[in-house]
Amino acid sequence: MKIRDLIEVIIAFIAAYIFYQFLILISGTTVPVVSVASGSMIPKLYPGDIVIATKPENLKIGDIIIYRANCSYLPNEDIIHRIIGFENDKIITKGDNNLVKDPCLVEKSQVKGKVIFAVPLLGWPKLILYKLTGL
Repeated sequence: MKIRDLIEVIIAFIAAYIFYQFLILISGTTVPVVSVASGSMIPKLYPGDIVIATKPENLKIGDIIIYRANCSYLPNEDIIHRIIGFENDKIITKGDNNLVKDPCLVEKSQVKGKVIFAVPLLGWPKLILYKLTGL
């Protein structure tokens, strides 16, 4: 019976992987589903929420985007913040719950997705796993 259980777990992981690849394909972004990790977007998004994203096209003020930070204080971190303006060809962002705008401007090439909606609480398993394992 243990071999059967192991096979079912492996099949479940393969199915989840295939489903995620399908989401990447239809959404046009490499980050179609992301867990919110901080409180910077409260009251719109809370830690543990899951956001669903699409291709980052036609970006405008008010859109919530997922971007890869390229600041010395946050190297290579994915951030979910709102667009509050544009400066030349760069994007100015800010968390709704933050008092000041983000210190670094965002290049359009750093934007990975545009949030289209959120599902409360479903991201907690991923956040707990991340805290426990650091993965």
